[in-house]
Amino acid sequence: MADIKLNSDSDDVGTKFKIIGISVTLGLNAIVFIWYFFFSGLT
Repeated sequence: MADIKLNSDSDDVGTKFKIIGISVTLGLNAIVFIWYFFFSGLT
């Protein structure tokens, strides 16, 4: 683990990573849901 100093910059980076992580998770969930809906609709 890298040594991270607690300051406003690292807090800002942490917030950006949270937003990116949440959006990636929601995006993957949406893709899986659409994929499943697509294939369940074909059968």
